[in-house]
Amino acid sequence: MHNDRREFLKTASVLALSTTLGSLSTQVAAAPANVPVSQPAAAPLGIRSSVPGKKIELNGVHYHVADQGSGDKVVLLLHGMPDTSNVWDHQIPALVQAGYRVIVPDMLGYGETDKPQDPQRYGLAMIVGDMIALLDALGLKQVDLIGHDWGAATSWELVLNFPERFRRYAALSIGHPDQMMYMNSIAEVKDSWYMYLPTQAAAGALYAANEGAFFKQFIMPTHPEIDEVWSRLKNPEAMLGNLNWDRGNPMATAYLAALDSAAAPRKCSVPTLGLWSSGDAYVWESQVKLSSRFMSAPWRYERIEDASHWMMLDRPQQVNTLLLDWFKNA
Repeated sequence: MHNDRREFLKTASVLALSTTLGSLSTQVAAAPANVPVSQPAAAPLGIRSSVPGKKIELNGVHYHVADQGSGDKVVLLLHGMPDTSNVWDHQIPALVQAGYRVIVPDMLGYGETDKPQDPQRYGLAMIVGDMIALLDALGLKQVDLIGHDWGAATSWELVLNFPERFRRYAALSIGHPDQMMYMNSIAEVKDSWYMYLPTQAAAGALYAANEGAFFKQFIMPTHPEIDEVWSRLKNPEAMLGNLNWDRGNPMATAYLAALDSAAAPRKCSVPTLGLWSSGDAYVWESQVKLSSRFMSAPWRYERIEDASHWMMLDRPQQVNTLLLDWFKNA
């Protein structure tokens, strides 16, 4: 296993992980077998709670982790920006009813999980280390995996670098990282503009001004639960955690790493379902659909019509049907 982790340090440059990779192997190996847990504090009034769970310390930070259902079938759900574990509210009961044990963390900087001020702590290599440490802490050798947005970016790195830990994978909105970095047009580069803005020093103040007017109109115009999002992110500490994902994984560095990399494209050996929604205002269809080029395992692509980037909220029944069908067809 340690050889696999060291290999991860060598091969993850496509997403510009080099600034934080040096300590990943040590962090994952040092994950405690018996992790301290505590009951989560109640959410402030007016803020929709994260999925109920406990705190687990992973590599020096406290993650809020929900653990529902029971049995040998286990699925890990990783959300993205700007959500919490509650973005999976429609999927969790469906998976539990189907006989799954469902593990759902608030990702770093969100909900009831710690919100470090240092953006480097949000680098994908660090987050990958946290998620492997979580599986180790819970004694889970292999699980199914679902990721959305930054949670999908994290999940791709998990299945590419630790394939033995994952049985099947469902990627929502985000394609294989090598395909994601394969830009065919100026339009595709422009489509990532919303990831550049958070790296600017005044971004937090801009987003907070006038009760989040700019943030609501231009950054999250299609989020189906924007009032819930703003009830959390109007807190400066929460907004900083949100911004730090883009600051810790800057796009310019990712483009440079992709241009400079002499490594062969990475093939995914974990069977993967790719989902993209027709109303996605952030990422384009081909970066998911053409991820088939980087698969050495079964691949399936499905397009969700009339749904925003947050397909799990807009079309929950369709998404649930696709997920359950994918995971049972092993």
